[in-house]
Amino acid sequence: MKYHIRWTIEAEKTFSQNLDYLQQDWGNQTIKDFILRVEDVLKIVEERPQNYPIYNSVSGIYKCIVNKRIILFFKVVDDQNIDLLTFWNTYQNPSKLKL
Repeated sequence: MKYHIRWTIEAEKTFSQNLDYLQQDWGNQTIKDFILRVEDVLKIVEERPQNYPIYNSVSGIYKCIVNKRIILFFKVVDDQNIDLLTFWNTYQNPSKLKL
């Protein structure tokens, strides 16, 4: 079964922030690679979200390592929908992560 992926405002914001960082420090090819990687990850998430480890079992939040610096947190809302919560940069202070 394929889930419908919904982008939260926070996911859109953090995705954009990561793109801005890549543009500033790494360039266009790295941005393209990152976008392709996210697209590949989202294809798996929408088909088999349970393949990823649970970050918080109480709230049903999963985590997906996009690359060595970015973790995607998402939640299976019901049997049809997944909400993308945030694209977390691992260089940030972990105490600032609010899900």
